[in-house]
Amino acid sequence: MNPRLIYLWVLYAAAFVLMTTSCTKELSLKEVIPNEIQAMSDLQVAPDFAFETTQHISLKVVSKDFIGLPATKIEVFNANPNSGGLLIKTGITNSDQVFETLLVLPANLNQFFIRRTTFNQTVETVTLDIQSENIEYTFSASKSANVFKSTFLGPGCTDCATSIAYALTGKYSLPKDSKVCILAGASFTGELDLNGGTLVVCGSLNLTSLKGKGTVIINNGGFFQAIDLNIYDKESVFINYSDAFKLSSNFALSGVFENYGTISLSSLNINANGQFKNYGTVTLSGDLNNSNNCLNEGNLTVGANLSHNAGDLINACRLTVNGTLSINSTFKNSSYVNVKTDLNYNKGSIYLSNQSLIETKDFAVNSSIVAEGDTYSKISVSGISRINGGGVFSGKIDYWDENGIETNLGTMGRDLRFDNLYIPTTYCNPGSNLAGGIVIIDTDADGVADEFDAYPTDGSKAFNNFFPSAESWGTLAFEDLWPYLGDFDFNDLILDYQINQITNASDKVVEIEIALKVRAIGAAFKNGFGIQLPIVSSAIYNVSGDFSYTQGIINLNDNNTEQNQSQAVVVFFDNAFKLLPHPGVSTGVNTTPGAPFVNPKIINFTIKLSYPIAPEILGEPPYNPFIFVNEIRGREVHLKNQAPTSLANTQNFGTGADISSITSGITYQTEKGLPWGINIVESFDYPIEKAAIIDVYSYFADWALSAGTSNTDWYKKIDGYRNINLIY
Repeated sequence: MNPRLIYLWVLYAAAFVLMTTSCTKELSLKEVIPNEIQAMSDLQVAPDFAFETTQHISLKVVSKDFIGLPATKIEVFNANPNSGGLLIKTGITNSDQVFETLLVLPANLNQFFIRRTTFNQTVETVTLDIQSENIEYTFSASKSANVFKSTFLGPGCTDCATSIAYALTGKYSLPKDSKVCILAGASFTGELDLNGGTLVVCGSLNLTSLKGKGTVIINNGGFFQAIDLNIYDKESVFINYSDAFKLSSNFALSGVFENYGTISLSSLNINANGQFKNYGTVTLSGDLNNSNNCLNEGNLTVGANLSHNAGDLINACRLTVNGTLSINSTFKNSSYVNVKTDLNYNKGSIYLSNQSLIETKDFAVNSSIVAEGDTYSKISVSGISRINGGGVFSGKIDYWDENGIETNLGTMGRDLRFDNLYIPTTYCNPGSNLAGGIVIIDTDADGVADEFDAYPTDGSKAFNNFFPSAESWGTLAFEDLWPYLGDFDFNDLILDYQINQITNASDKVVEIEIALKVRAIGAAFKNGFGIQLPIVSSAIYNVSGDFSYTQGIINLNDNNTEQNQSQAVVVFFDNAFKLLPHPGVSTGVNTTPGAPFVNPKIINFTIKLSYPIAPEILGEPPYNPFIFVNEIRGREVHLKNQAPTSLANTQNFGTGADISSITSGITYQTEKGLPWGINIVESFDYPIEKAAIIDVYSYFADWALSAGTSNTDWYKKIDGYRNINLIY
């Protein structure tokens, strides 16, 4: 008898048995032979396109300005870390101040961010455009005149619902919740009502007044001018990337203002709900009054007085106050502050980071000053010191008064020194001009300073490296009727994952933490799940975690890897229904609208390696994931062009709709290049039962037909991208 018919009869018999229980899905011949699913079957996809949603970047970072000094910490983010970007990679430079690594990033990403932290806690963030698979960036001691100016260019004016392409004057209200662009060469002059929308300025904005809630973005190359700027709504956002930002009078802020360019202001009032964030250069001719949050990671110069009344004042680069700095709330300094006249510290707390520096003429202290670092920070006073009874110093602080402390009624901590210690020069911090030693604390002696080390007392581990990130999940979505076609809803098993590759000081992996979240089972079969790693089983010292979801189908080695495998295989469960019990009605679990919802189940495992292994040898997380169908260990289903394990039954290859040829590297695909499993780099909103993915996501077909070169964001939550009625 034809092998396909035999298989179909086996499936039909299995379906009949499963239908007799209340905790399984009905499996009909109509589902097994989905002749009505024509659109998906008609796709002709390149055989070497593996339906990947990621891209691979070789990154090299050089800290040229720190050669001969202790290592610098390098962090990689998928977006601006100052605006919610997620951390994906961490390491340190070697003795040549070079850090090299391989990055796995979402394919739709066109830029990423690196943040460098030096041994003296100087922080610098840059953005890198993805223009090739090999990217190199050098931090240099030779800085331009715009040393503090970010390289951020802004979003541009290419994806706007409405564009202003001429000179417009009068009153203008943005269409509600829409995005409007003022194109290069165009302008608007007058009264603007944001109306919940977003205005991007690539031309000129001459503002007489601002109303409503929304977002304004002045692009790099754009022009902004106003007499007064009042941002009253706390949810409004104003972002400047331009060097042509002119505000001649008052600035009152109750929303969020971010600056990545160069700005000149008269005065600034940060109100109770205001947030002012500077990553570029801001110069005020008058006063700055802060009543909520003010963050400086660039160059902020106040021409007159700075009054910090409430909230947080955080300086991570260079802050200059030509008049008086009055502190009445929390103040944090991790770099350089220069006060030309008086620094009056009335109440709140001052926190100092490693080798930060405050220089002032006169200093009056009435509250606590706390040094949080392991190396000394410094306060330098050229005039008069008045440490009153409320003044309390704790931590490693060098308090240097050229004339000696005139009044000292405070409490001096045991680590306080008066030695005029050396503070090194950085691009933010001019430092002090006395030579001195550099002390680095490295408790576990692994070559990574404790302040950079995620595991400061464990010499074998140093950094966490999450995939997709420390705060997000990826999704694996499988069809389980291989080698025959299913319904292409890709929900027979929906499994989220988050993987942490723990590396040592040399950027080699020593441990892998895996979190799995079973979200849905659109199947009747009892399917198991595992991964194959491209290393031998003995390269794994031990796998720990909850193995109670296996039922004797899997035979384990002493290290909890699977027996009789040429490469290391870890099986996490052999029946997904043990983690996500069937609710008693409907098809599967969490795939049929209206059926009872079952809370997803999270399980955690740790793979401890026998010796450090380079990330490029281990490959891209989630490595080589697979399911095995209905408790039949040999019936494995992998992602397209992934290799089967040693226990896969290779007699299934080349049968049904499958055209696998292991010797040629073509596996788990149909003659038209379609897969039985896909990996999405973020948590995926999967189709409901029997809704083919091509009918749910408008641009899935375009992405697949282009071999992943276009519509790389097809799975995103964007208007017009998907049929929300077909998503669970």
